[in-house]
Parts: sequence; structure tokens; C-alpha cells
Amino acid sequence: MSEHVPAWKRITIKKNQEHDSKDTNAEEDDDPLNITTHLATGSLTKKEKQKIIRGKDRESTDLPLNKRAKSDKKKEKLPKEERNARKQSVLKDQLRYLIDFYLSKFSPKNLPDSLSSLSNVKNNYPEKFDSDNQEDTNPSESQVVDIWKFSKQKQNWLIKHFFNLDEIPVEYNELLLSYFKELKSPAIKDRIVTSCKAQVNQWNEYINKQDEKMRKIVEGEDNEEKTQEDGEKEGEDTNEKSVNEKQQEEKGEKKEDEDLIPPNKHIVSRSQKLLELWGVEPVIELKRFDDDSY
Repeated sequence: MSEHVPAWKRITIKKNQEHDSKDTNAEEDDDPLNITTHLATGSLTKKEKQKIIRGKDRESTDLPLNKRAKSDKKKEKLPKEERNARKQSVLKDQLRYLIDFYLSKFSPKNLPDSLSSLSNVKNNYPEKFDSDNQEDTNPSESQVVDIWKFSKQKQNWLIKHFFNLDEIPVEYNELLLSYFKELKSPAIKDRIVTSCKAQVNQWNEYINKQDEKMRKIVEGEDNEEKTQEDGEKEGEDTNEKSVNEKQQEEKGEKKEDEDLIPPNKHIVSRSQKLLELWGVEPVIELKRFDDDSY
């Protein structure tokens, strides 16, 4: 006859058995032989094996099933008109930096009239263009002045895009020149001066080429009759040779016409004004710059 075991004792014995079984399984899992067998026979990557050797949970070595796949969809490019419209409605931080500099250092109350045509500036600085708002401004509020803070990063952007009218439109010329007037670094100034001189010289070279082209045209008309008389006296071989030479000359002239692309007058003007502002010597005069035909 089996001995009667109280219920509370049976529960204790059962818990102890479960605890012992867990410890036994844990020892088997930590057994180096088990790991060696698993590493030798299993198809694991080097990274997964390192995780097992370091004692990490084996379940964590499983590769994630749902990896984020790279999106194959490309962003749709907006039409050029819509991109330009968005560009005009947004005021870049670098241009805002330039405007704040001008308001802080030169004209705290007003901006140049040239900026009134730009919608992004008017939307961000309405009080600078609305005369009614300026008159109604509370005197106590007008005494509050925003402090402009220098930014090396924004200054480098202005230097990089000094000749880029798409990034810094012509309407910002007064502000841009006012900013560069305060530039102190000799190395940066020398680099900008070199680029400005190149722009001015490029304009003068273009005018010289245009003058040379007009001179050839005029001289060609004067010598046309003489060339025709000499051509009649030459033989057929000579005529064929002259025709080929003439065709080559025409091709050369066409190529020269393609190379004669006039520089942008706004960029040249900006460069010349900065050279004058810094008092760079010798002064380079622009040839026929006021001529509207160019």
C-alpha cells in the first residue's frame, strides 16, 4: 500500500522536478559539444557562428524575414514651370541671411525697390514694402531690433554662387555688393578678384572678336570684284581649288560664329562693380558695354 502524500507536498515536488528539468536543458544547451556539433553541421554564416560562440540566444541568430526592400520607385520630376513657381515662392536661408545683414548694417527700415518685384521677399518681409504698415507701427515695437549673426557656411555659399544668377538673382546686387564690401579675408578677396577680372576680360575679348568679324566683312566686300576678275583668268583646276578653300573658310567662319557667345551682361556688371568697390588696380574699362545691341 502506497504511502499517502499530502497535496501541498505533491505540488512542491512537481515544481522541483520542473526546475530540475529546466536546468538540465540549459546545461545541454550550454554544452560545448552541442555547439561544436551545431556549428560543424549547420549552414550558418560567419556572423551567426560568432553570435553563438559569444553566448547569445540562438533564436536571435535567425536572419530577419522582412527586410526593408529598397524602393524602386523614383520620385516624379515636376514640370519646369511648377519647379520655377515653387522656387520663386520659397526664400532660401542664404538669401534671408543676406537680407537680414542688409537690414542690420545698412537700412533697418527699408529694402531696395528692386526686391519688391520678388514675391518670396514680399511674403517674408511685408512690413518693408507696405508704407501703411510702416506708418501704423507702434514706436515701442520699432525699437526692437533683430541681431544679425555671422555664418561662415552661408558666406561660403554666397562666395560660391556669386556669379550664379539662378541662385542669387540680379535684384540682390545691392545687398550682395554691400556684403562683400565688408569682406576681410585677403585670400578670399584675391580669388574673387581673379574671377571678376576674367569675366570683364571675357566681355572685352568678345567685343574684339565682333570688331574683327565686321572688319573682315567690310574688307571682303571691297575685294569681291577683284577676286571675281582673277577667278576668270584661272583654269578649272584652280577654280575647284578655290571653291574648296572657300567652303573651308565658310565652315571656319560658322565655327567662329558658334564660339562667339556673348557673356552675360548682368554677371559682367556685377563683377565690374565689385572691382570698383574694392578699388582694384588697374581699372579695366568695358568696351561698348552700354550698347543695347549686345
